[in-house]
Amino acid sequence: MFTTIISLAGLAASAYLGRRELSRRKASGERSGLDWAVAFCVMQLIAALLGVLGMAPDDILSPIVLNLVLTACAWGSFARDLVWQRVTSYIERGAQAEARTFAPDCAACDKYETCGHRIAKPEDLTLAGRLGATLRKLGRTASALLHRPTAVRIIILLLAGLFAMLALEIPSNHDLTWCYPLCILLEWSLISAVMIGLYHLFQRHGVAPAVIAFVLWGIGMAQFFVITFKSMPIQPADLSALGTAAAVSTGYDYIFSAFGLYGMALLAVSMFLCSLASEFRVARAERTRKHVLVNLLVGVLCLAGVTAHVTLIDYYNTLNITVYTWRPLESYYRQGFIPTFISSAQTIKPPVPEDYDMQAAQELEKSLAATYDAGEGDDASHVLAQKQFDQEKPAVIAIMNETFSDLSIYQNMHAGYNGPQFFKSLPDALARGTLYVSAYGGGTCNTEFEFLTGNSMSYLGSGVYPYTIYDLNETKNLAAQFKDLGYTTTAMHPNHGTNWNRENVYSGFGFDQFLTIEDFQNADKLRGMVTDAATYDAILEMLKTNNGPQFIFDVTMQNHSGYDTGLLPADKQLNFSIDGESNAEVNEYLSLIEESDRALEQFIGELRELDRPVVVVFFGDHQPFFPDKYNNRWFLNEEKADHNMRLWTTDYLIWANYDVAGNGQESADIDLSTNYLGTEMMNLIGAPLTDYQKAQLVLRQALPAINTTGFLDSAGSVYLASVKSDTNASADPAMPASSLQQALEARMQYAQIQYLELFGDGKDVYTKQHQSAANETDPNLAPGTTKIK
Repeated sequence: MFTTIISLAGLAASAYLGRRELSRRKASGERSGLDWAVAFCVMQLIAALLGVLGMAPDDILSPIVLNLVLTACAWGSFARDLVWQRVTSYIERGAQAEARTFAPDCAACDKYETCGHRIAKPEDLTLAGRLGATLRKLGRTASALLHRPTAVRIIILLLAGLFAMLALEIPSNHDLTWCYPLCILLEWSLISAVMIGLYHLFQRHGVAPAVIAFVLWGIGMAQFFVITFKSMPIQPADLSALGTAAAVSTGYDYIFSAFGLYGMALLAVSMFLCSLASEFRVARAERTRKHVLVNLLVGVLCLAGVTAHVTLIDYYNTLNITVYTWRPLESYYRQGFIPTFISSAQTIKPPVPEDYDMQAAQELEKSLAATYDAGEGDDASHVLAQKQFDQEKPAVIAIMNETFSDLSIYQNMHAGYNGPQFFKSLPDALARGTLYVSAYGGGTCNTEFEFLTGNSMSYLGSGVYPYTIYDLNETKNLAAQFKDLGYTTTAMHPNHGTNWNRENVYSGFGFDQFLTIEDFQNADKLRGMVTDAATYDAILEMLKTNNGPQFIFDVTMQNHSGYDTGLLPADKQLNFSIDGESNAEVNEYLSLIEESDRALEQFIGELRELDRPVVVVFFGDHQPFFPDKYNNRWFLNEEKADHNMRLWTTDYLIWANYDVAGNGQESADIDLSTNYLGTEMMNLIGAPLTDYQKAQLVLRQALPAINTTGFLDSAGSVYLASVKSDTNASADPAMPASSLQQALEARMQYAQIQYLELFGDGKDVYTKQHQSAANETDPNLAPGTTKIK
């Protein structure tokens, strides 16, 4: 009730001061500012109602500060004539100072040499004297400019923009020392430009910019409540689910924090400044066409400038304003709400391929599928594999192993490290090789997106995480494909199902069940993470208790960063010396990979003894975060494409515990990218393929691998994603296309059919099913528990 009592007292004070000022102004009949004063009194009444409704904070200081500010703003509005006198006095002092300025031409006087009060010639001054004179002159000029009405008006509006920005940030972002100064300056500039633009567009009326300030405070409060309930900020994709948000909003208790009231006080200051700027309006009777046109021109230029800035400047790549999607709240805290929101909005909009036409893309996909059917699809060995698959319906186990990679590619880590030996030496795989991924050091969900859907992140851009942004319910994927074949489909991930919005995505994909950390409460753990072996035991149990065909997708957790825990048992700890030095993080990571390799060996051994056909696809989602320093230290003077791409690779293998028809199972070395992996597995075992998958297999002949970093051509050459043409190609049209030209053509065709499969006509592409809690790495804590430090 503190807020109610204090606010009613503040309202009474405002009423008293208002009555006194109105009595004083009665004789003049001038009533400017009264409507603004009423608005501030209404805000005090609203604050009192918050206390009555139990929505106010249990705090004394914040309502006191709020009501002191509101009462001051109300008095300033009731006493508008006095406040305006101060402003006009300031302007007049500048004019008087300019009028008093007198600079006699002493240098032209014949008594210059003997005069004791002369103004020295510049050539008679020392360097310091000339500099001082110049600075004094600039100071006088600046002072004169700052006293002019236009400058005073703009300063007032800039201050209004500053307080509006603070009203946006303070309710949820309590410590602005976290923010990058340039980002805060950008946010202030954008808000001020919009407020100045609307001020002039409405002929110097302060209501329009005040409305902007109020909207910004409302957004700040909405941000506070969303963070309170979900530990997540408001993001652009949330706008597509406003109906759902409104439907569930009644289930929460809305209680303002002290910072919400501080934000309200900042809003009041911004509104008061906007009201003061209204006093610069030219009376309607004195307003000329020139006044109107100049105001309109300034308003349009300001708003057009903001629009051009937001739409033409790439915040992500040019301004380096990025969104840390695992913890987006940190990005909002550090970069400000508006810059981060704009960057995210620019990033998530799916780029439309050049000359995209939905019907043409459909025809292209059918044409490529027909090419497959007439070629590889009609091959005798493949026909045998198809017949075998129809009869056997093997269980298919896909294991995306967390951060699994072979770091021996970095010159054996200068430590004699040879990588995971069982994985590298398995002799009877259907296929194995380097896997080109679109994630490095994190971003697991993008690798699984590529694997499950066959779509490449290279066409979606950096900083995009489809699971959290796009509506994938109708997207073709392996789970839905196997389900249509009569398979039971299971996803498992021994962490929170809310992470990366998996609970909603997997349901939309068609998985029959999703096993999360709740299903692994008694499982073996290593460093607090469920072990790979524990997930394999769960898979074996499902295979033994359900004889029907199954598709199981296992996203492991054992090897998740960080690697400085020191929690590995001594008998599992490896100790390599890298260039003569021991690195605890690297050694912990390599020890975990050794454990993964050991668990895989045991799992494969048990599957060999299992009396049912099983196919295993095993791959790593990305490398850990640290190999880049070794890549830069040890690999010098090489092509940039090869250098960069090394970081964006892991490894894979496809293995079966039965003789797959038409395949020698001699561990053929086939390098490919994650978007092709699921399709390649389906093709090898003779499973039915969609037209999209058939088209992928045809395109892969010219474009063997593609990720966000670059792509490969059929000759095995690596190119960065920025490559658009073959500068060395022959100009003779009769000459056959080079391997790079063929890869570029395939890349263009892939873009067309992927956009068709993901977005169709490009309408209604954003998800309406957002994750219900913030991401949480530690499976032993509730989602969103870990707070930003």
